[in-house]
Amino acid sequence: MPATKAEAAEEPLVETVPLAAPLPPKVTAIPEGDTAKSSIALLLPLNSTSFGPAAEAVRQGAIAAAAIQIPAVLPLQVYPTSSRPEDIVSTYRQALQAGARIVIGPLTRNAVTTLAKSGLVTVPTLALNYPEGEITLPENLYLFGLTVEGEARNAARRAFNDGWRTALTITANTPLAKRVQQAFADTWREMGGKLAGQAAIPPDEARYPALHDKVIKYPADMIFLAADASLARMVRPYLDANIPTYATSMVFSGNREIGRNVDLNGVIFSEMPWLLVPDNPAVMVYPRAENFSIEQQRLYALGIDAFRIATLLAQNPQLAEGNVLDGVTGQISLAAHHFTREMALAQFREGIAVAVEFADPNNLGEPR
Repeated sequence: MPATKAEAAEEPLVETVPLAAPLPPKVTAIPEGDTAKSSIALLLPLNSTSFGPAAEAVRQGAIAAAAIQIPAVLPLQVYPTSSRPEDIVSTYRQALQAGARIVIGPLTRNAVTTLAKSGLVTVPTLALNYPEGEITLPENLYLFGLTVEGEARNAARRAFNDGWRTALTITANTPLAKRVQQAFADTWREMGGKLAGQAAIPPDEARYPALHDKVIKYPADMIFLAADASLARMVRPYLDANIPTYATSMVFSGNREIGRNVDLNGVIFSEMPWLLVPDNPAVMVYPRAENFSIEQQRLYALGIDAFRIATLLAQNPQLAEGNVLDGVTGQISLAAHHFTREMALAQFREGIAVAVEFADPNNLGEPR
């Protein structure tokens, strides 16, 4: 995404965050020379018009995790950037020169791709997204992010392990929904399942009854619904409620909309413990982010776990593969430089998303 003139004109700032301080509302500069010589650096596009709000949620989550870490492994320094990959790479170099031992970031896919190809990754670096295409990762680059395509692959494994073999996919007409449907379909076939049919959700609500005709025309023992919460609520009454229906966290917009969520009763999906299991010991220790949307809450939780993973890497740069952390985003494991998450399995019951169990570890293996 091209940078705006404002983004191009702004220089990155550096912030040292006292570990015992409350969440600061804004990023502020510190005097030159006051930066710590050994730190965890957090690179986020806080100066970006497009990505700034998402970056701010991650920042607050990381600070929340740092604030309760006693004793501190390393202090946290925040390096705001624009969304331009070249700016992010320049700031990454600046963080290394300032003595960063661990780096968290970048946040955007194109920035991760650029950094992975830059030859600069000489310290353990936890990217918060996934590079574009198939590339060889530098030895010190680790990936940890939020992708619903990974959830779709896990949904396929879950449904197959539940005993279903024939699937019908119902998909919204958006690029994201189509990617989610494709991820499900590819994994479903790899598992040995049969795809009975694929139905697109019509743009005109008057044509929704045709979806029921598709369900009858392509009989399946399960349905995969690739749509966001508002659209899923609209189309679900036109499907067969007696057929097990799986989805991703796209269908969950919070438990405050009980009346509207009744139409989703029975739908199975996965979600992070931060949103579903607030009384989980791993979740309760961290302060809640007030007045955040569901998406901002997910990013806030990502920031918490990203900082916790970074401290583990600081203590042991050669972190062994396997289970590494009981996180607020899920049970976190490391495999081939990917930190994957086992999220809570949920189902809508009487309009409320209820955590049924944590997802089967056999369903893992893909980033969210």
